[in-house]
Amino acid sequence: MQQGTQETESDATCGHPRVVPFCEFLEALTQALDREGLRSCVLRNYEGFPTDNFGNDVDFLIVQSELARALRALRSIVNIRVVGFAEHPHVASVFLAGTSATPGCRSLQIDFYGILGRKGMPYLPVDVVLQQAIRRRAGNVGFLVPSPVHEAIISLLTSLVVSAWLKEKYFPQVQRTFISDKLEVISELSPQFGLKTATRLVDAVIDGDRSKVQDCVGPLRFSQSARSLLHRPLRTVSGIARHYAMEFSILYLPKGLETVRIIGPAGCGKTELIESLIPILQSSAKVVEELPARTRLPLGRTLVGNVASGNFPAEVPCSRFVSMANAVLWQAGEWLGQFIRTKNLLLRICEGCYHDIFIDPQKYRYGGPKWFAQLVGRFSPRFDLWILLDAPAEVLEAKSPRLQPEEAVRQREEYRTFVMTRKRYVILDASKPASVVMEEAYDAIIDTLANRADRELRNRFGSRRS
Repeated sequence: MQQGTQETESDATCGHPRVVPFCEFLEALTQALDREGLRSCVLRNYEGFPTDNFGNDVDFLIVQSELARALRALRSIVNIRVVGFAEHPHVASVFLAGTSATPGCRSLQIDFYGILGRKGMPYLPVDVVLQQAIRRRAGNVGFLVPSPVHEAIISLLTSLVVSAWLKEKYFPQVQRTFISDKLEVISELSPQFGLKTATRLVDAVIDGDRSKVQDCVGPLRFSQSARSLLHRPLRTVSGIARHYAMEFSILYLPKGLETVRIIGPAGCGKTELIESLIPILQSSAKVVEELPARTRLPLGRTLVGNVASGNFPAEVPCSRFVSMANAVLWQAGEWLGQFIRTKNLLLRICEGCYHDIFIDPQKYRYGGPKWFAQLVGRFSPRFDLWILLDAPAEVLEAKSPRLQPEEAVRQREEYRTFVMTRKRYVILDASKPASVVMEEAYDAIIDTLANRADRELRNRFGSRRS
């Protein structure tokens, strides 16, 4: 494997770090949090601990001002790497490589909740939940969990009030708790929602009427907003403004987007590599998605004509004008994809790129001048990592029989020359076994994510280990 920056290229050895079993990681994390003197509790889905995790992540509740100490505890665990950090007004999500509770995956998401509420308006005080938390033990792991009443409220309102949908997974347990502790539940909800609205919600849950529970969303939100503005006007307005500022940044700025471009001549196994990477990269970001080579324009047309299968000299290129227009439209689509997203963090694994047009113009039916494609390419958005699948010319010829020897040599050199001008890249020998290439690509991606996460944490907290 060769890797480098814009200035250098060097050989590297691909190591395969040990994946820490979930039970060992959980024990190490709870001990690290205790050493930091943090009082934290696992919010839900702990019934299978220490070996199984019944959720997609692990949710911890902490005092919001102690987030830096929680991260310091997390980063102190041996063989665990932080590969992503995404902060919302109420929760900080940390993505780890080196452990998982899901077979075939190597990453895990940890969420640190600092506010139990909506748009900066809490429905339960964090300090009260932590004070009344109950000690629980599972194997060698000791941790705190919310009281049954608090856990039921959190399990219901985290989705109902915040997202306006009822999470059926938790509803049976919530209903049992509301039945057995009705007066206590109403007492806990009344300060934030008022007695009438709280009682209406509790009765709807006890009756098991999902439609009535959904009908409570509007009154719950209105009561919470009105009471928060009445009793804490400055804090509420400040919290709402901060919420929308952060959400705008998350949805429409590219700082949370991480893109890996996998390029190479035909027959190098780009598609197969991506298909093997996607499962093991799950939980290394909030969303891990594959973008196919044939992206589509906003109006539904294929981006650069109909991509030809292989290198066919008989394939008729588009006209000069259409080719140049498509080059501009492709580049516009690249930029549009950088600014419109739905999640933070989003990891995209993409096959091919705009630059394939002038490296292999026949495949994309590009009939315009090469200098124009190169000029437009100068305005490309920056991608986090380029992976070039390279192989000797004779290997390329064997995998693509219609590829002429001189064309195989030309494409290989064009791709190598191009990728070495990128800021961060790796060149992998595609003639190696597919499993080896996959491991090398995985290591390169994890290194890139970890370096970026480290910069993000330094910028946020001012110290590498904080």
